[in-house]
Amino acid sequence: MQLKAIIVAAALGAASFGASATAYNLGTLNPGGFDTKSLVSESFGANAAINDTWTFTLLAPSKASFSALQTFADAAGAISNFAITFNGGTFTASPGTVNQDLAWGGPLAAGVYSFNITGNTGLSGAQYVATASALTSPVPEPETYGMMLGGLALLGAVARRKARK
Repeated sequence: MQLKAIIVAAALGAASFGASATAYNLGTLNPGGFDTKSLVSESFGANAAINDTWTFTLLAPSKASFSALQTFADAAGAISNFAITFNGGTFTASPGTVNQDLAWGGPLAAGVYSFNITGNTGLSGAQYVATASALTSPVPEPETYGMMLGGLALLGAVARRKARK
């Protein structure tokens, strides 16, 4: 019975060397304008399965984008089945000759967001760079609204005066 347990433990241990399930946190994107955060993934072994989760936080509604880029000198070094899953949708990379890029972009509300990246490595040493960017829409100051209302009132006064003549 102990021999079976040892064999199972050894098989699970050996399988874990060929798989990656890493969680990365890009942090909080600055809500005061445009902000970008990037990190490089771990270096994977040959024939490793990738299943990484990337998270970032938005403090305000923003136009946001997330991308993962892998570059390689030889096609055998490309990550096969390279894909991002986000909000129930999966985005796959078009294989290139020297790089492949996964990208998503759109408006997001304030909150914490997670992207899952999957794939399989070919050669040892494969890596990719993940980048999250956000641009918050500027909120006008109260003085801006006051100036706009004053300008409209002035235009209304001019139009009224012309109508009387």
